Amino acid sequence: MLRKRICPFLLAALFGLLTACSSGQGSSSAPVSSEGDKASSSSSSVSSSDSAPASSSSSGAASKSAASSSAAKTSSASPAQEKSKTVKVTVPEGFTLPQIAARLEAKGVCRADDFIKAAQTYDFSYYSLVAKIPNSPNRCYKLEGYLYPDTYEFYTDMKPQDAVGKFLRSAESQIGSKYSYSGMTTDQLITLASIIEREADDSDNMKKVSSVFHNRLKTGMILQADSTRDYCNLYLVPKFGDKYNKYYNTYPNRSPGLPIGPICNPGADALYAAAHPADTDYLYFATGTDHNYYYGATQQDRDTLMANAGVTPLYAD
Repeated sequence: MLRKRICPFLLAALFGLLTACSSGQGSSSAPVSSEGDKASSSSSSVSSSDSAPASSSSSGAASKSAASSSAAKTSSASPAQEKSKTVKVTVPEGFTLPQIAARLEAKGVCRADDFIKAAQTYDFSYYSLVAKIPNSPNRCYKLEGYLYPDTYEFYTDMKPQDAVGKFLRSAESQIGSKYSYSGMTTDQLITLASIIEREADDSDNMKKVSSVFHNRLKTGMILQADSTRDYCNLYLVPKFGDKYNKYYNTYPNRSPGLPIGPICNPGADALYAAAHPADTDYLYFATGTDHNYYYGATQQDRDTLMANAGVTPLYAD
């Protein structure tokens, strides 16, 4: 009996609640927007898309104007956004020009062939270092030695000449006229530094190796540097045959003194060592199979030191 009396009451109450909801008075969870809110919402839609249709002639003009402005901003921003994409590229000391070109291509900066072509043909003579490079047909890569090793930030898909210029600007500030040695031009000093860079692993041995080469140059001996032979075999002969071999290879019957140009791009330690060799009477050195360096005023002196250490030259003389 009690249940029957409650049910009609509940049904009536439920009917009243449903009626209130249908008239918009039964919920406050979704409030109706004001006119100002509607206008703001309409403006936001136009700004985000220039394809939003106009609701009236007057508002249509405003909408078209906003759409045009939005389209213009989008159009002008796109190239900047693309250009702002950058990559960091680290070029280690001792990298050659072809190695640098390959790394730039791998990072999406520019094509390797385009970089090499720009380095060979673009007129960079407004850089003081470049202006002093001897003009010789026997020089293979003109800017070898002048692409200063460092970590750079490049744009992707940039002009190859701009990429080359970035290296040269660094060389101007990092090399400039900081390094000199009596009787040697800057180009000769950079050339010697490039050999030292590929022959020694640390600043102390770089200075000792530098003393060997300076002493050999003074006495008229050939340099007989493995690094020059390697440069020819790895980077010149495969592409150009024997065209440049005798101008870069410092073994017998080839280049009598320094190569015609650098064989890599040296860093600060090698450049300093070329300008400030250790004070020694060394004319010979070799890296032993223990990866230590052995020096001597004569080859016999050097070989005796190696024999006492129980090692042999890592590379054949």
